[in-house]
Amino acid sequence: MRVLLGRLLQLLLVLLAVTLVVFVLTQIAPGDAARLRLGPRASPEAVSELRHQLGLDRSLPQQYLAYVNRVLHGDFGTSIDGQRVSSIIGQRISDTLWLLLGTLMLAVPAALVLAWTAAWFRDRSVDHVIRLGVLLALFLPAFWVGFLLIRLVAIPTAWFPVADLGSSPGDLIRSLVLPSVTGAIILTPILVRSLRSSLIDVLDSEYIAVARSLGVGGSTLIVRHVLRNALGPVLTLLALNVGYLFFGVVILEATFNISGLGSALVEASAKRDVYTVQGITLLFATGVVLANTLGETLVSLLDPRTVSA
Repeated sequence: MRVLLGRLLQLLLVLLAVTLVVFVLTQIAPGDAARLRLGPRASPEAVSELRHQLGLDRSLPQQYLAYVNRVLHGDFGTSIDGQRVSSIIGQRISDTLWLLLGTLMLAVPAALVLAWTAAWFRDRSVDHVIRLGVLLALFLPAFWVGFLLIRLVAIPTAWFPVADLGSSPGDLIRSLVLPSVTGAIILTPILVRSLRSSLIDVLDSEYIAVARSLGVGGSTLIVRHVLRNALGPVLTLLALNVGYLFFGVVILEATFNISGLGSALVEASAKRDVYTVQGITLLFATGVVLANTLGETLVSLLDPRTVSA
């Protein structure tokens, strides 16, 4: 219980720090939010009045406290087009979550299979082929992989839509295939390298040798002893790479013309829509923090020794 309460307090402090970082980045960004909203021809009096309504004429500590209070109530402000940022997030978040889920569903099983194969046949031809493929995949840009899939698969076959996600379950799955494959191709090599090293360390450990000498083998040895002890570092790495996924989704959505949070962030940045950029960035950063906290919790459940570390 003490560990859980400690991690909860740590999570709250980190989230508070995230709001501070996002607020500071917004403050140092070029442009005046009031001027941008009213346009270049607005009179100084109108700009001054709007700055007062938005609270921009108050001191920075007062603005920050007001910002935190709004966020706690789910109010991220109003976009430059007059639409509430919370509404924009609500309309677009589902596409982003589907894309993240599809990528993880492909990347994690692929990483497990490839890493286990490479570790079991280490220093043999299969291991060398997998390691070479992983090394090459690490240098592939996501937009280039996506473009190739569109050019070589989507256009010739017409099986996979490349604009928005479909409304029906069938259309949704077909629309997610190529973006998810692209994300998995980029994420899987990172996981394979870490998991292969962890599996080799576990397979060479003394307790695995003892377990084999006691007659433990097959799925019991693999699941209860090998994978359980090797997954800890990989879960930590996966949690860290959720941050990459959140911001990498911007590239995936732009490549496949998906109207998610990533494309909304790009559009808002082009228009210098400060409040929308602020809200989406805060949401992404919060997702990264929550993923890391969840990863640490799962690692502690797999290996209770890490709790006291």
